[in-house]
Amino acid sequence: MSKHRTPRTTLEAIRADRGLTWGEVARAIRVDGGYTISEAHVRRLGTAALDSTPAPGLARAMERVFQQPVEVLLGPPDPGAMMPAPGLPTDMEALEMATEKMRRLGLNLTPLEDYRLLDDEVRDLARAYPVQALPELINPMITLQEIVTDAITSPTRPGDGQRLYGIAAITGGLLAKASHDLGNARSAGTQARTALIFADQLGDPAVTAWLNGLLSLISYWDNRSRESLDYAKRGLAASSSTSASLWLHASAARAWGRLGNADEATAAVHAAETVVEHLERSDLDDYGGILTFTPERAAYYAADTYAWLPEHPEAERVASAAVEAFSDPSQESWAFGDAAGAACDLAIVRIHRGELEGAQEALAGVLDLPREQRIGGIIKSVQHVSTALAPAPPSGIRDQLAEQLEAFTRAPMVLQP
Repeated sequence: MSKHRTPRTTLEAIRADRGLTWGEVARAIRVDGGYTISEAHVRRLGTAALDSTPAPGLARAMERVFQQPVEVLLGPPDPGAMMPAPGLPTDMEALEMATEKMRRLGLNLTPLEDYRLLDDEVRDLARAYPVQALPELINPMITLQEIVTDAITSPTRPGDGQRLYGIAAITGGLLAKASHDLGNARSAGTQARTALIFADQLGDPAVTAWLNGLLSLISYWDNRSRESLDYAKRGLAASSSTSASLWLHASAARAWGRLGNADEATAAVHAAETVVEHLERSDLDDYGGILTFTPERAAYYAADTYAWLPEHPEAERVASAAVEAFSDPSQESWAFGDAAGAACDLAIVRIHRGELEGAQEALAGVLDLPREQRIGGIIKSVQHVSTALAPAPPSGIRDQLAEQLEAFTRAPMVLQP
């Protein structure tokens, strides 16, 4: 930004007054606010490039750091108001900043001999993905991919090539999931299939199974249920009794549900329940987050399965159990996308039973999601609710709910330039 440009928000004015970079602002929010945000995202917020409000957790973090309401921070600055006095960083803040600088230096060193830094990046991204808004994670994922790509193609490639292929496969999968969540199924499929090439070099059946699970997910949401089943079967041939194989059984169940085959869907749900009882840990489970498929996520997939079969006697019980499984955001297994999907499934079952008020109640948290969390799967789930609602007899609550659903789907998450 030019030194003489008028600040567009109070946050931008504070940054200029304190002589901070946007990277340092992001670091302050992380250190003092306890919320991870990328430099690019905080810059977009601070320069009024985003037309959506921050996620509640981010808003609270910004308010803790700058001691002003987020509406004020992101609103036009008051020329007559005094900006908060610049303060010197505490010893802990200075140490955190130094650590961040060293981390970035280490990640960009080539040839890379120590993979622990990359493992830490993968772990952090995997655990952040289910709970943070995607725009905050894009830049770190791309940076990690660039570093891994440079290392693989370097003429002085590090010695442990197998681990590097594993990190490349997982990173490719994370970016494929990001493309999917942005609504680009074609790019998502290409990235995931390319990641499978790295997985073949790695020879780890759990990674291969996880990527097939990802491809099954991409196909499912792209209305290619038969292809989703095929990927689930391929993945199951590679791995058994791991969280990835649990994902594959659950994926097969909801694909069968979408195809209207109640018998096969129920059998796949039961197969997933059997796997839960005999789960074996893999290296992916040590990363956690999006790289491990928990029993809670299996409960959501079962709810998704029966949402396509709303007359199934287990439909409401399973959907209610899935909503309960994601009722506590403090739990390690919690994910905003799965919580929203389970709520949509419960709403669909209630609509089928004529309980429109109950459906509206189930959707309250979903329809309040900020735009930056309206990923592709959530939009598709809300559209599924709209389809279920369409045949309902006209009424005030039906029309109100239909209008709310339409308004939600008209405003999906988009990445700002």
